[in-house]
Amino acid sequence: MGSSSSRRRKGNQKPHHLPKVGTPANQQWEHDTHQRQDFGSGVWVMVIGAAFVIAVIALLVLTL
Repeated sequence: MGSSSSRRRKGNQKPHHLPKVGTPANQQWEHDTHQRQDFGSGVWVMVIGAAFVIAVIALLVLTL
């Protein structure tokens, strides 16, 4: 019987570890994480931006 560290985990064949602190990979990961927390996913930002542009164009068309 092996130790717990030598056993494979169920459902997680290749775990993703966080990069070491201070490395460029860590800085990029932190930047991406904060941006995702602040703005949500990029899809929602694009949808809201497109809705805003369409609303501005519609307002301009209606006032002219």
